[in-house]
Amino acid sequence: MGFEGCLLAEDFYYWAETSPAPQGQFYGVVHFTGWRDVDDVIESLDPPLTYTTPDAYRWASDALEAAHALARKLAAEGDLGIEP
Repeated sequence: MGFEGCLLAEDFYYWAETSPAPQGQFYGVVHFTGWRDVDDVIESLDPPLTYTTPDAYRWASDALEAAHALARKLAAEGDLGIEP
């Protein structure tokens, strides 16, 4: 499994990894772990909000890249259900 540590999309912190998919492929998985509120305080999410890419990828690196793109999209479009 590929893994990348705590990263930032907009004001949201997340980590990304890959998950096995059928036929030797990989999904990208995003776990939103927290956000910075208006007072610049880091608020933690417990448990994290988890999202999986709808498509599987042949290479783990492509799945991680797709996970990062998904994180940026969800955060930018306000689709997390969180008001930072």
